Amino acid sequence: MMRNGERLTTLEREVADMATQRTGQTGLQPDGSRAQSVYIGIDIGGTKIEGVIIDGVGTVLESRRDDSDHGDTAVAEQIVALIAQLSAVATRRGWALAGIGVGIPGTIDAQTGEVSNAVNLGIAGFNLRDRIAEEIPDTPIRIENDVNAAAFGAWTVLGRECADDQGPMVLLNFGTGLACGIVSGGHVYHGSTGIAGEIGHIPVEPHRYPCKCGQQGCLETVASGSAVARIWPTDAGYPLPELIRAAAHGDHHAHECLATVIHGMSTAIMIIAMSVDPGTIVLGGGLAKTGQPLLDAITTDLRDRARSSSFVASLELPQRLMLAPMSQPIGAIGAAAVAIARQHADSSAQ
Repeated sequence: MMRNGERLTTLEREVADMATQRTGQTGLQPDGSRAQSVYIGIDIGGTKIEGVIIDGVGTVLESRRDDSDHGDTAVAEQIVALIAQLSAVATRRGWALAGIGVGIPGTIDAQTGEVSNAVNLGIAGFNLRDRIAEEIPDTPIRIENDVNAAAFGAWTVLGRECADDQGPMVLLNFGTGLACGIVSGGHVYHGSTGIAGEIGHIPVEPHRYPCKCGQQGCLETVASGSAVARIWPTDAGYPLPELIRAAAHGDHHAHECLATVIHGMSTAIMIIAMSVDPGTIVLGGGLAKTGQPLLDAITTDLRDRARSSSFVASLELPQRLMLAPMSQPIGAIGAAAVAIARQHADSSAQ
């Protein structure tokens, strides 16, 4: 099993060679040395946009972060502007930009770059790849669902902790919305229409809260950042830690609210376990920044369920859980890594 970064090394070499063959450019510095190939990754969510430059082994060389805009035009302009900033950095430092990857919410056509149904960003539909290419031509561009990109980033960063022989790895993203990304055999799994992992819109939640997708009772209405902010309004930047503290100090209403949130999260984990059966379930997104207290609360709920069901107990769900590496921008890293991997796949298919 390869360590963190080793998964990308061979891909980076092959992609650099492919780019040279396609453009005829050698990527040489004035002194005759070869310019370092780098990749830009952009991760845009319901509240923030983050961009990185990584090298061929996944090391972050530069990063930027800002609040995200909403609406087709505003989001596209913000992404293009951030890519332009990072591209300028690469140029100043003498790096050769070999590819761009963008992770964005919604239904993504990975072949065309079309983005649709990104409800938390107010996006109905537009072609993001074409929009970026207008400003930054002659550079391979890949568009991926943001949670899929984060999953691929987690798989890349965690390395042997998510060994392929242990089965698929799933990143369960408790962000503004709720979804999961599936990495199997070193590849993101998209399904037949690209919506694999959109478990946040499974309508099984008994409170029947209305969802932005038009349904009622979606898991996302209780197990997401927007849901916690609605259920437990607070001026705190991250309401979940305060909700957990209030519940621990005997606040009955907080205890009820927390039970609703944790039950929804545990249900999402069980759906993943019984449909994908991954070896590792990584908890990511803004709510996962709560850290160990959140993991403890979910583990307690899963163990309570296991006490009344030998079947649930046999799944050993708590042993499969781990927190995402919050010290690294896995969404942006994953978007860039997708650009590397997809170029490799395209090259192999030719």
